[in-house]
Amino acid sequence: MSGFDAARAEELMPVLTELSGSKTWARAVLEGRPYGSRDALHAAARRVLDEQKDAEVLAAVDAHPPIGAGSGGAGSGGAGGGADTGAPREVGQASAREQSAAATADAELARRLAEGQRRHAEHFGHAFLVCATGLSARDIVAELDRRIDLTPAEELATTRDHLAAINALRLDRLLETGAL
Repeated sequence: MSGFDAARAEELMPVLTELSGSKTWARAVLEGRPYGSRDALHAAARRVLDEQKDAEVLAAVDAHPPIGAGSGGAGSGGAGGGADTGAPREVGQASAREQSAAATADAELARRLAEGQRRHAEHFGHAFLVCATGLSARDIVAELDRRIDLTPAEELATTRDHLAAINALRLDRLLETGAL
């Protein structure tokens, strides 16, 4: 934790932007240092996300490739349909690792994932985001099916929760290994 707290902001800023898909989030997390503990960092990261405007959250969602799309990276088919948010490729590589179960889906599950994400985007006007770590392709399809019945406000709150979980996992990986 001391390494994170002491790191030069100009070195950590691009790493946190890669991690989250949001320069605004990264800047606010940096400005809150020092944290002193992992719990304090996680609490601050969540608070920053909770305080972000909906458009900022959805821009971060766009930095994530669609579930099952592989590691094309942001700007090459991001979750929002290809919007280039300027987030570096590593977000896509981290997503590919986190979504590994979806990448092994059979043809029918892969079709259902793609169709569910299309329906979600049409219904809510933004991409589907799920913290896929530990989930099977079948679990992700079930989550898509569950969330399509949410209100727009409920879905955006759920998206924030999943983005917070993804950010927390990536912060942990950064603290443990020094990489995303």
